[in-house]
Amino acid sequence: MNVGKATLTPSCAREAPLRALHSPSGTMAPTLAALLGFGLSLCWETWAQQEELPKPSLRAEPSSVVPQGQPVILWCKGSPGAGVHRLRKTGSNSFVEAFPAGQEAWFIIYNIAASSAGSYQCLYQSLSGWSEPSEPLELTVTGLFPPPSLSAWPSSKVAPGQAVTLQCHSQLSHDRSALYKVGEQVTQAPAQPHARASQANFSIPAVNSTHGGTYRCYSFWSLSPHEWSFPSDALELRVTASAPASSALTATILLGLSALLILLFLLLLLCCRRHRARIGNGSRGAEAEKTPKSSDPAATPMEEPLYAAVEDGSRTPAGPEDTAAPPGEDPRQVTYAQLKLKAEPQDPPGSGPGPPCLYAALR
Repeated sequence: MNVGKATLTPSCAREAPLRALHSPSGTMAPTLAALLGFGLSLCWETWAQQEELPKPSLRAEPSSVVPQGQPVILWCKGSPGAGVHRLRKTGSNSFVEAFPAGQEAWFIIYNIAASSAGSYQCLYQSLSGWSEPSEPLELTVTGLFPPPSLSAWPSSKVAPGQAVTLQCHSQLSHDRSALYKVGEQVTQAPAQPHARASQANFSIPAVNSTHGGTYRCYSFWSLSPHEWSFPSDALELRVTASAPASSALTATILLGLSALLILLFLLLLLCCRRHRARIGNGSRGAEAEKTPKSSDPAATPMEEPLYAAVEDGSRTPAGPEDTAAPPGEDPRQVTYAQLKLKAEPQDPPGSGPGPPCLYAALR
């Protein structure tokens, strides 16, 4: 049974002229005219009061998004002095009634199911008739499909002014998603199909401190807008105090520092080698000055002259072959000595003459 707005028929506006026409005396015309005006004004005042009845308000407790199988209470609040309240579901011919406890009447659904999801309105009755229906309340049932996953791109840590996209990915081909923050709906967005799955993107072009918080998302079909999936896992969006350096800039700075350190190390190593080379050259020069060259015959000390007796029948001077270096021998490794011919001392009396000898210094 549909419940419409009850109307008050202003019957007094129709009866007053009839009584005036059947008046037995014309002297009563001014009096009747005054009474007629008063009656008409009273009828229009009553009609105006009926039109000005405020709309009631309708709310759900604890929330209008209810997990399947959980209870929910719908509260309808009318104007003071309101009587019976009615609750009806859009698209249904039935309704329920309740009397208010104070200014509010409540309607309870003990075990909500998909059939209970939908749009609800309430209205109330007063002495002047029925009020206008309240604003629609969308009662949504969750937990009817597997939960989607929620992620942030490029990161869940965002600096003020930067952009971030929250991606709600469903395992089913749902064509719509809803984003919630701390139990309150932020927005809904269409989901794009990907194979047998779907994904909805919620973009925040410039993040500020108010965007930080805990987010969840749901997925559903637009043909059944009040039947949702389980909620996704919570995603914490953190707004940092300052903008972090990009990864590319950080990598460039680290690479530059590494190259600078390597260059400094190579320069230090080169300086150390040159310094050691100079010290080594100076030491070898000092030793060379202290030790005479072996190729200089005059500078070669002869600690003890060695003499070899060359038996020959005559005294012959040393030829070039005696002073030349043997073949294949390095002249720098041969010690040369000057040959001196010495006369044999006179034999003492009584001894026979000995063989003549030539004494030469050995190499």
